[in-house]
Amino acid sequence: MTSIKLFRGRFGHVSVLNVASDLVTHAHPEAHIIIWLEGAAGRMAIGGETVLLGPGVAAGVNSLVPHSHAFSAAECPGVFLAFYINPEWAERQYGLADGAPLFTNSAIDLGDWLYNDAVHLERRLRIDASEDEGVESQITKLIDKVVAAARCARNRARWAGGPVSARDFRVSKAVELMKANICERICFDDVARKVGMSRAHFFALFKEQTRLTPNVYWNMLRMEEARRQLQSSPDPLISVACNLGFTTQGNFSRFFRDHVGVPPIQYREAARSQH
Repeated sequence: MTSIKLFRGRFGHVSVLNVASDLVTHAHPEAHIIIWLEGAAGRMAIGGETVLLGPGVAAGVNSLVPHSHAFSAAECPGVFLAFYINPEWAERQYGLADGAPLFTNSAIDLGDWLYNDAVHLERRLRIDASEDEGVESQITKLIDKVVAAARCARNRARWAGGPVSARDFRVSKAVELMKANICERICFDDVARKVGMSRAHFFALFKEQTRLTPNVYWNMLRMEEARRQLQSSPDPLISVACNLGFTTQGNFSRFFRDHVGVPPIQYREAARSQH
């Protein structure tokens, strides 16, 4: 059984998730913090690193870095705090240069005190906090503490992704084509041809410049649009599914659950409960 509690603010949004099914390789435009609270912790693959979550270890995922989360079939559902941090907010909050990574390591040492802070926040979010002005302040303070812990960690390896060079105009054009056709099915052979490249060259250059395959990037864009429609549109799920190029509501629900950990109907209910 999966459940979700959602809170949005200037920092981005945070979800309380109860998850036991695997999450496929995906990415977000936001930076991402995952804190395990109880139940199954699972194993996260983040870029080229593996992170074993637990009471003393959280995961930090930079914007556009591919990651997945695997669970054993016999494990009971785990409870997690999942933060999605707006890149512009992070740049202002922490004085980051444009496009600079928030985390140098994927594994973040929490310590007992930070883990306890996360537990207290989760309990507060479980209550209807939609009109509690202090919740956003508490969330922001916890994010600040986790980012500070990540920055103060010893023996940090240099961020594997490194600085991103100026984007090739063909990759930029491909991204614009994806965004313009977000509500349709896509053929990457056609995209490669429209930007003047072979399929193999296009896939290699796209991953080199974005750290994501075109498929994962495309799914990220569709997930962002799905979340937007579920939050703001009164349309039934079948209409949302069709709007995003899915042939059935079931296919859309599986896609959403495999990327977020909860079915779209529960995500929508959580989003509406905040208002």
